[in-house]
Amino acid sequence: MYIAKVIGKIVSLTKHSAYRGRTLLLVQPLNLLDEVVRNPTIAVDYVGAGEGDTVIVGAGPGVAQEVFGLDNAPIRELVMGIVDHFHVESEVLDQYEDLPLA
Repeated sequence: MYIAKVIGKIVSLTKHSAYRGRTLLLVQPLNLLDEVVRNPTIAVDYVGAGEGDTVIVGAGPGVAQEVFGLDNAPIRELVMGIVDHFHVESEVLDQYEDLPLA
């Protein structure tokens, strides 16, 4: 899982049935300092997030099957929660001073 910022929506006229009724969002992964760490990716929205929201993204094979009980879900990344705010103590950040915090 990681934290990301929703930066847009993806429009698709034809999509797999697991995506039916779901919005595809363009999300920008963030580090613990709320900074961009890599290129945006597409995630399937399961919580009603919108542009500008900070979200929790679950990633990995089978995450949609495990979390939402979907039998046939070709979903790599999905939005699992909307973050109101997050705070990381400076002592924790000091431990990662020389790491990219991705």
